[in-house]
Amino acid sequence: MEYYQSEKLSERLYRITEIGGVCCYLVVGDSRACLLDTGCGYGNLREYIETITDKPVFVLLTHGHHDHMGACALFDEVYINPADLPVFTSFGVMEKRLEEAKSFEVLSHFTEKDLVPTRTEKIKPVVDGDVFDLGGITIKMLLVKGHTPGILCPLLVEERTIIFGDACGVGVLLFDEFSSTVSEYRDSLLNLKKYEKDYDRIYRNHGTFSSPKELLDNVIECCDLILAGEDDHQPVSIHGFDLFAAKAVNEHGRIDGKQGNIMYSLEKAR
Repeated sequence: MEYYQSEKLSERLYRITEIGGVCCYLVVGDSRACLLDTGCGYGNLREYIETITDKPVFVLLTHGHHDHMGACALFDEVYINPADLPVFTSFGVMEKRLEEAKSFEVLSHFTEKDLVPTRTEKIKPVVDGDVFDLGGITIKMLLVKGHTPGILCPLLVEERTIIFGDACGVGVLLFDEFSSTVSEYRDSLLNLKKYEKDYDRIYRNHGTFSSPKELLDNVIECCDLILAGEDDHQPVSIHGFDLFAAKAVNEHGRIDGKQGNIMYSLEKAR
C-alpha cells in the first residue's frame, strides 16, 4: 500500500500527504532538514523522507494531537512545546489512534501492529520564539495558544511562508479540556497578526492545505462575533462533539464563501 505522496512547493519546501488526507511539511536546508509534524503514523515516514533528502532530519511537532505526532517515534530528535505534552499523552493512546485509522475504509483492516508505536523516548522542548537554522533557511516558532495550550506556527523566514496548521484555519476547534476560551484564543491571534508582514503564503495540514492572507482577519472576526453573541451559532457535530460554527457552513465550507471559522463548545464561548 502506498501511504505517502509528496509535492515540491519550492526549492526547500515539500508537502507530504499521508493516506487519509493529513499532511506534514519537510524543510530542507544546506546542512540539515526539519520535518514539521509526522502525520498519523501509517507506513514508514522516515523511509519515505529518505527518498527526498539525505540530510539529517529532526522533527518539530506543532502540537500533540494524534494526526500530527503519529510517526515521531521513527526519528531520533523530536521537539514539542512542553505545554502540549499532556495533549500528546492523551491523544497518543494506541486505542484512540487505532480507532481513528479504522475510520478510513482502506485502513479498516489495521491492528496496532500496523501503526508506528507512540513515542516513549525523550522529547526536547521548543517554545515561543525559538529559531532553528537549517543552513540557508531558518524556522521561527510562534505560539498561538487556542486549539491546544502549546500549539506553534512555524514561520519559514526566508521562504516568507507560515504553517498555520491547526492553529488558525477553516474550522478551528475549541472544544475540549485542552482548548482555550474564545477570548484567550483571540489574544493569541492578535499576537500572531504582528508577524503578518513577515509572510506571503499560508499553509495548513488539512483540506485544501493553503489559504489567503485574509484568513487570519476572518478568524479574528469570528472570535469577535462569538464574544458579542452575534455569530451564526450553527449546531455541528465533529468527532462526536456537539459544537457550534461561528459562521454557517455547508458541505463546501462557509456559506458566504470566505475562509476561516471556529467550531466551539458553549463553555469556550467567553
